[in-house]
Amino acid sequence: MNYRGTVPEKVFAGRFAAERLRFCQEFIAQKKAVLARIETDIRVQIQNRNEEVTCRKGCAVCCVLYIEANIQECEAIAFYLDQRRNLLAGFLQRYAGWRERMQNAGQSFYQSEILLHRDSRYGYSANDQVHLVETLKDYHKKNLPCPFLEDEACSIYEVRPYVCANHYVTSPAAWCRAENWFDPDYPDKPVIYMTEISELESRSFYLGLKKPVIGFMPTMVFRILTEGFDYIVESTG
Repeated sequence: MNYRGTVPEKVFAGRFAAERLRFCQEFIAQKKAVLARIETDIRVQIQNRNEEVTCRKGCAVCCVLYIEANIQECEAIAFYLDQRRNLLAGFLQRYAGWRERMQNAGQSFYQSEILLHRDSRYGYSANDQVHLVETLKDYHKKNLPCPFLEDEACSIYEVRPYVCANHYVTSPAAWCRAENWFDPDYPDKPVIYMTEISELESRSFYLGLKKPVIGFMPTMVFRILTEGFDYIVESTG
Protein backbone atom coordinates (compact mmCIF):
# COMPACT_ATOMS: atom_id res chain seq x y z
CA MET A 1 0.00 0.00 0.00
CA ASN A 2 1.16 3.54 -0.72
CA TYR A 3 1.17 5.04 2.76
CA ARG A 4 1.17 8.54 1.39
CA GLY A 5 -2.44 7.74 0.66
CA THR A 6 -5.04 8.97 -1.74
CA VAL A 7 -8.06 10.32 0.09
CA PRO A 8 -11.22 10.83 -1.97
CA GLU A 9 -12.64 14.32 -2.24
CA LYS A 10 -15.62 13.02 -0.29
CA VAL A 11 -14.68 10.31 2.18
CA PHE A 12 -18.28 9.75 3.25
CA ALA A 13 -19.87 9.01 -0.09
CA GLY A 14 -21.41 6.03 -1.86
CA ARG A 15 -22.98 3.13 -0.01
CA PHE A 16 -24.50 3.97 3.37
CA ALA A 17 -23.05 7.50 3.30
CA ALA A 18 -26.08 9.03 5.03
CA GLU A 19 -26.02 6.38 7.77
CA ARG A 20 -22.30 6.86 8.30
CA LEU A 21 -22.59 10.63 8.53
CA ARG A 22 -25.48 10.43 10.95
CA PHE A 23 -23.67 7.90 13.11
CA CYS A 24 -20.51 10.05 13.31
CA GLN A 25 -22.41 13.18 14.26
CA GLU A 26 -24.33 11.36 17.00
CA PHE A 27 -21.26 9.49 18.22
CA ILE A 28 -19.17 12.64 18.56
CA ALA A 29 -21.94 14.36 20.52
CA GLN A 30 -22.19 11.38 22.87
CA LYS A 31 -18.43 11.05 23.18
CA LYS A 32 -18.09 14.57 24.58
CA ALA A 33 -20.21 13.48 27.54
CA VAL A 34 -18.14 10.31 28.01
CA LEU A 35 -14.85 12.24 27.93
CA ALA A 36 -16.23 14.65 30.52
CA ARG A 37 -17.23 11.70 32.73
CA ILE A 38 -13.78 10.15 32.41
CA GLU A 39 -12.11 13.41 33.43
CA THR A 40 -14.43 13.85 36.42
CA ASP A 41 -13.87 10.28 37.63
CA ILE A 42 -10.10 10.58 37.47
CA ARG A 43 -9.94 14.04 39.03
CA VAL A 44 -12.02 12.81 41.98
CA GLN A 45 -9.52 9.99 42.48
CA ILE A 46 -6.64 12.45 42.36
CA GLN A 47 -8.27 14.95 44.72
CA ASN A 48 -8.99 12.14 47.20
CA ARG A 49 -5.26 11.48 47.27
CA ASN A 50 -4.49 15.18 47.75
CA GLU A 51 -2.50 15.24 44.53
CA GLU A 52 -2.60 17.45 41.44
CA VAL A 53 -2.65 16.68 37.73
CA THR A 54 0.66 17.55 36.14
CA CYS A 55 -0.47 16.97 32.52
CA ARG A 56 -0.43 20.27 30.62
CA LYS A 57 -1.21 21.36 27.08
CA GLY A 58 2.00 21.13 25.11
CA CYS A 59 3.27 18.13 27.07
CA ALA A 60 3.24 15.23 24.60
CA VAL A 61 5.58 12.86 26.43
CA CYS A 62 2.97 10.07 26.53
CA CYS A 63 2.02 10.49 22.86
CA VAL A 64 4.41 7.71 21.88
CA LEU A 65 2.35 4.89 23.39
CA TYR A 66 0.60 2.17 21.40
CA ILE A 67 -2.99 3.43 21.12
CA GLU A 68 -5.93 1.20 20.39
CA ALA A 69 -9.44 2.41 19.58
CA ASN A 70 -12.67 0.79 18.51
CA ILE A 71 -14.08 1.07 15.01
CA GLN A 72 -16.68 3.61 16.18
CA GLU A 73 -13.99 5.98 17.40
CA CYS A 74 -11.92 5.58 14.24
CA GLU A 75 -14.91 6.23 11.99
CA ALA A 76 -15.69 9.39 13.95
CA ILE A 77 -12.06 10.55 13.76
CA ALA A 78 -12.08 10.02 9.99
CA PHE A 79 -15.26 12.10 9.79
CA TYR A 80 -13.69 14.81 11.96
CA LEU A 81 -10.68 15.01 9.62
CA ASP A 82 -12.84 14.93 6.50
CA GLN A 83 -14.59 18.06 7.79
CA ARG A 84 -11.22 19.75 8.43
CA ARG A 85 -9.11 19.24 5.34
CA ASN A 86 -6.15 21.18 6.72
CA LEU A 87 -5.92 18.73 9.63
CA LEU A 88 -6.39 15.85 7.21
CA ALA A 89 -3.50 17.00 5.02
CA GLY A 90 -1.23 17.33 8.05
CA PHE A 91 -2.13 13.86 9.28
CA LEU A 92 -1.43 12.24 5.89
CA GLN A 93 1.95 13.91 5.66
CA ARG A 94 2.98 12.80 9.15
CA TYR A 95 1.49 9.33 8.69
CA ALA A 96 3.80 8.57 5.77
CA GLY A 97 6.89 9.19 7.89
CA TRP A 98 5.44 7.42 10.90
CA ARG A 99 4.52 4.35 8.87
CA GLU A 100 7.97 4.16 7.34
CA ARG A 101 9.49 4.08 10.81
CA MET A 102 6.90 1.51 11.85
CA GLN A 103 7.91 -0.77 9.00
CA ASN A 104 11.43 -0.73 10.38
CA ALA A 105 10.11 -2.09 13.69
CA GLY A 106 10.11 -5.60 12.22
CA GLN A 107 7.77 -8.56 12.29
CA SER A 108 7.64 -8.73 16.07
CA PHE A 109 5.28 -5.76 16.19
CA TYR A 110 2.87 -7.21 13.61
CA GLN A 111 2.75 -10.52 15.47
CA SER A 112 1.69 -8.54 18.53
CA GLU A 113 -1.10 -6.89 16.58
CA ILE A 114 -2.47 -10.32 15.73
CA LEU A 115 -2.44 -11.24 19.42
CA LEU A 116 -4.07 -7.99 20.49
CA HIS A 117 -6.96 -8.47 18.10
CA ARG A 118 -7.52 -12.16 18.81
CA ASP A 119 -10.98 -13.18 19.99
CA SER A 120 -10.89 -13.02 23.80
CA ARG A 121 -12.30 -16.56 24.00
CA TYR A 122 -8.93 -17.97 22.95
CA GLY A 123 -6.92 -16.12 25.56
CA TYR A 124 -3.14 -15.80 25.63
CA SER A 125 -0.50 -18.35 26.47
CA ALA A 126 2.27 -17.44 28.91
CA ASN A 127 4.65 -17.03 25.96
CA ASP A 128 2.12 -14.84 24.13
CA GLN A 129 1.82 -12.55 27.15
CA VAL A 130 5.57 -12.18 27.50
CA HIS A 131 5.95 -11.48 23.77
CA LEU A 132 3.12 -8.95 23.81
CA VAL A 133 4.39 -6.99 26.80
CA GLU A 134 7.96 -6.90 25.53
CA THR A 135 6.96 -5.81 22.03
CA LEU A 136 4.74 -2.99 23.25
CA LYS A 137 7.52 -1.86 25.56
CA ASP A 138 9.82 -1.85 22.55
CA TYR A 139 7.31 0.27 20.62
CA HIS A 140 7.22 2.74 23.50
CA LYS A 141 11.03 2.89 23.59
CA LYS A 142 11.15 3.84 19.91
CA ASN A 143 9.58 7.20 20.78
CA LEU A 144 7.51 7.42 17.60
CA PRO A 145 5.36 10.56 17.90
CA CYS A 146 1.70 9.92 17.18
CA PRO A 147 0.90 11.06 13.62
CA PHE A 148 -1.98 13.12 15.04
CA LEU A 149 0.47 15.20 17.04
CA GLU A 150 0.88 18.68 15.56
CA ASP A 151 3.17 21.26 17.22
CA GLU A 152 3.17 19.19 20.43
CA ALA A 153 -0.64 19.23 20.60
CA CYS A 154 -3.29 16.69 19.68
CA SER A 155 -4.94 17.72 16.40
CA ILE A 156 -8.00 15.55 17.16
CA TYR A 157 -8.33 16.39 20.86
CA GLU A 158 -12.12 16.79 20.72
CA VAL A 159 -12.52 13.23 19.41
CA ARG A 160 -9.37 11.65 20.82
CA PRO A 161 -9.54 7.96 21.74
CA TYR A 162 -10.94 6.96 25.11
CA VAL A 163 -7.60 5.45 26.09
CA CYS A 164 -5.87 8.78 25.52
CA ALA A 165 -8.43 10.62 27.64
CA ASN A 166 -8.01 7.94 30.31
CA HIS A 167 -4.41 8.81 31.13
CA TYR A 168 -3.58 11.36 33.80
CA VAL A 169 -0.39 11.64 35.82
CA THR A 170 0.47 13.48 39.02
CA SER A 171 4.22 13.10 38.66
CA PRO A 172 6.78 15.19 36.73
CA ALA A 173 6.79 14.79 32.95
CA ALA A 174 10.41 13.62 33.00
CA TRP A 175 9.34 10.46 34.80
CA CYS A 176 7.14 9.53 31.82
CA ARG A 177 9.93 9.64 29.26
CA ALA A 178 10.57 6.23 27.78
CA GLU A 179 14.30 6.38 28.47
CA ASN A 180 13.55 6.94 32.17
CA TRP A 181 10.47 4.70 32.40
CA PHE A 182 12.43 1.63 31.29
CA ASP A 183 15.72 2.47 32.98
CA PRO A 184 15.97 0.14 36.02
CA ASP A 185 18.39 2.57 37.62
CA TYR A 186 16.09 5.59 37.24
CA PRO A 187 14.63 6.08 40.73
CA ASP A 188 11.16 7.43 39.89
CA LYS A 189 8.26 5.96 37.91
CA PRO A 190 5.12 7.79 36.69
CA VAL A 191 2.10 7.98 38.97
CA ILE A 192 -0.76 7.22 36.56
CA TYR A 193 -4.51 7.46 37.18
CA MET A 194 -7.17 5.78 35.05
CA THR A 195 -10.82 4.74 35.26
CA GLU A 196 -13.13 2.16 33.71
CA ILE A 197 -14.20 2.68 30.10
CA SER A 198 -17.01 0.28 29.24
CA GLU A 199 -17.63 2.17 25.98
CA LEU A 200 -14.44 0.75 24.46
CA GLU A 201 -16.12 -2.66 24.32
CA SER A 202 -19.31 -1.33 22.74
CA ARG A 203 -20.94 -3.39 19.99
CA SER A 204 -23.34 -0.64 18.95
CA PHE A 205 -22.31 0.31 15.42
CA TYR A 206 -24.64 0.76 12.43
CA LEU A 207 -26.61 -2.51 12.49
CA GLY A 208 -24.67 -3.91 15.44
CA LEU A 209 -21.44 -5.84 15.88
CA LYS A 210 -21.09 -9.45 16.94
CA LYS A 211 -18.10 -8.45 19.05
CA PRO A 212 -16.11 -5.26 19.66
CA VAL A 213 -13.80 -4.34 16.77
CA ILE A 214 -10.60 -2.79 18.09
CA GLY A 215 -7.43 -1.90 16.21
CA PHE A 216 -4.30 0.22 16.12
CA MET A 217 -5.84 3.67 15.95
CA PRO A 218 -3.65 5.55 13.40
CA THR A 219 -3.70 2.67 10.92
CA MET A 220 -7.43 2.07 11.26
CA VAL A 221 -8.23 5.75 10.69
CA PHE A 222 -5.92 5.89 7.67
CA ARG A 223 -7.60 2.87 6.09
CA ILE A 224 -11.07 4.29 6.63
CA LEU A 225 -9.96 7.51 4.95
CA THR A 226 -8.35 5.80 1.96
CA GLU A 227 -10.50 2.67 1.54
CA GLY A 228 -13.84 3.96 2.77
CA PHE A 229 -16.79 1.68 3.37
CA ASP A 230 -14.98 -1.32 1.88
CA TYR A 231 -12.63 -1.25 4.88
CA ILE A 232 -15.57 -0.94 7.28
CA VAL A 233 -17.08 -4.09 5.79
CA GLU A 234 -13.75 -5.93 5.89
CA SER A 235 -12.98 -5.05 9.50
CA THR A 236 -16.45 -5.61 10.93
CA GLY A 237 -17.77 -8.46 8.81
